[in-house]
Amino acid sequence: MRLWLQNAAGFLVEIESGLLIMSNYYDNGKLCFNYLAIPYVTKKQCPREKLIHALRLRLEDHTCNYTWASNLELEVPRHWEKHGDLIILPQNAFRNPIWSQIGAWALVTEHLKCNRVARKSVVKNDKFRTPQVELVVGENGWIQQIDNHIKFTYNVTKCMFSVGNITEKLRIASWNCSDETVVDLYAGIGYFTLPYLVHANAKHVFACEWNPDAVEALQRNLILNQVHDRCTVLPGDNAKVCPKAVAHRVNLGLIPSSESGWRTACRALRGDAVGFLHIHMNLESGQKQLIAHSKPTHSRNEVKCERILWVNETCEKIKNFLEEEHGGKWKTHAVHLEHVKSYAPHVDHVVLDMRCEPK
Repeated sequence: MRLWLQNAAGFLVEIESGLLIMSNYYDNGKLCFNYLAIPYVTKKQCPREKLIHALRLRLEDHTCNYTWASNLELEVPRHWEKHGDLIILPQNAFRNPIWSQIGAWALVTEHLKCNRVARKSVVKNDKFRTPQVELVVGENGWIQQIDNHIKFTYNVTKCMFSVGNITEKLRIASWNCSDETVVDLYAGIGYFTLPYLVHANAKHVFACEWNPDAVEALQRNLILNQVHDRCTVLPGDNAKVCPKAVAHRVNLGLIPSSESGWRTACRALRGDAVGFLHIHMNLESGQKQLIAHSKPTHSRNEVKCERILWVNETCEKIKNFLEEEHGGKWKTHAVHLEHVKSYAPHVDHVVLDMRCEPK
């Protein structure tokens, strides 16, 4: 806090020890002074304002014949993500070539208190949904963060971290899987694999993942959380690498649809015991209606008409797959339909918990 003294003329003068207001009066013909301490706080500049000021000075000192304009200020971001010593800027930040000419990145790292800088773009529409993140300052994009007491490390230029699935991670963390073998068909960097191992204490997890960059991050994360001895990572197409008849529980954490893995999941379940499938799906919203009898439960005992139809159809499809893969008769039952998050307008990410039992 800066401190000031108001003099007799009414001006504030900066002082070091306190903020005082001075007034004078006469006592028996003698001039006396009163001092009143008051707070006076000057506006503190935010990091963006300091950065803009430094950039303007750098531009004025540079021999590039370029002047500061509003279009340049718009490229100085108002927000960014910070992961340790690395920040991730929005995709429209510092796009003008002039920034590189005047050495702007050194000022960015100084004023945003970081050593590495990356910049976002759109996600690639490839089979891995690779993030378009460009590292503009620094040698590598590996970061580490903690999510629900689990350590995650990944390369921001190669993999994404989904923060929107926290409710499902917490739900898994509340289970006791100590006597269970779990198959995670779409493991990624360990979004659900690690909660099964760290919190649900699964006996063993088979983690299938076909993205090599995610596989590398997953293997690092297993070691980082000291659970690598209870997990087998299976790189490649899960239809080819997934083990058969081993699982008490199969996680199908792929959206917008995990249907391509349903048969593989049924094949992974044990054929001689009750098992569970956790089927992720994006469903469109529609008219609500009250659940009846054995329909899956919801937080407010309501589901949408389309969801009931989808649940019933899914139970029937899974039943047929189980009978084809294991033989004999099977019974499937929808235990619970969990709302994870709103994925888009009128589209919800849900998880269907299904009990599968051989007759």
